[in-house]
Amino acid sequence: MLTYEKDIKPIKITAREAYKQSVETEEYLNTLRDVYSDIQGNIKDGYTNAHFFYDSMSLVNRVYRELLAQDYNLTLEKEKTCYHLTVDWSDVDLDPNKKYILPMEGAYSRDCYGNDLTGYAYKGTNGSWFMALRTNDEDMERLGYTVTATDIEEAPEWVKAIEPVEVES
Repeated sequence: MLTYEKDIKPIKITAREAYKQSVETEEYLNTLRDVYSDIQGNIKDGYTNAHFFYDSMSLVNRVYRELLAQDYNLTLEKEKTCYHLTVDWSDVDLDPNKKYILPMEGAYSRDCYGNDLTGYAYKGTNGSWFMALRTNDEDMERLGYTVTATDIEEAPEWVKAIEPVEVES
């Protein structure tokens, strides 16, 4: 059955509902920033979990789904007046001092001698992220183009998408 544009009825909401949805989204984004900030602080302090308390079931569910997608171990319990969310990463090795190189799969070139070069992401001294072309992982390590787990956690999304390779310190 074909549907024509005249058959589609627009969904109408009140200005109050539109405002409520925008406030809830803003609240959610602010909450996520706070959650990730608390998690990073706990990691730096050597803790392997964090506890959060929420009044709103819809807000805690959204946060829960986001953290679940990030592979955290989660426990959600209903307490008398609120929801208690426990975030645990005890089975994940998050040593912020480990060193990594970041080979970029599919990013390669050839130099003027015909040598194959692989692209690697690295963090510059100014804090910006760049790509270097090198012949092998050892070159990246030798030249000091390594990053820490903390660097990766604070990196832009395109860097986080790269599978890190741990190097000997």
